Amino acid sequence: MKIVLWGATGLTGREVLSQALEDGHEVKAVVRKPEQIKVEHANLTVVRGNVLNPQSVQEAVAGGEVVISALGSGSTLAQARKPTTVYSEGFANIVAAMRKHDIRRFIALVAVGTVPDPNEPLIHKQIIRRILKANYDDIRKAEKNVLANCDDLDWIGIRPMKLMNTPRTGKYRTAVNFLPPNGVEISRADVAEFMLKQMNTDEHLRSYVTIAY
Repeated sequence: MKIVLWGATGLTGREVLSQALEDGHEVKAVVRKPEQIKVEHANLTVVRGNVLNPQSVQEAVAGGEVVISALGSGSTLAQARKPTTVYSEGFANIVAAMRKHDIRRFIALVAVGTVPDPNEPLIHKQIIRRILKANYDDIRKAEKNVLANCDDLDWIGIRPMKLMNTPRTGKYRTAVNFLPPNGVEISRADVAEFMLKQMNTDEHLRSYVTIAY
């Protein structure tokens, strides 16, 4: 599969990149700073691109078969707390480019907590969402204004619980819309595995899938 990957320099994006190459896929990693990609592989192409620049996105997406977004607003708490449009504008630009280049499948990393979830841990609901309010507001906007209007595309939104930098287990629980009961955390490696699996199944098309242990 020819994958166009956004967010390949982020912690989860690195896992997606590594596993995709391991599985034999061709990956075009689109990043603002190509020098941050230290991986070298025959199936890897690294291109400079900015998801907030429509023309840049159009050029980057060309030639792909599936688009995967592991975009985030930053790797530090200070970055993640700043107002952002990386999801709302970024997804809109990606979707427009996919339509132009006749690419149907879009697998996007979003977040638990953008809609009321009866299984969401109290600490996440009352503290984490407040701290990262700007981030959640933009993800919510992307879901409402972009993905909700993509009935012509095969999109899947992945909502992970607390992301951990722990090894891949291959054993996790998933559910549509709401977290599995008592779900607390999930490794980035397992999230990456699940995201890549969505390239070959129609089980969760146009829905949000939560994932946790």
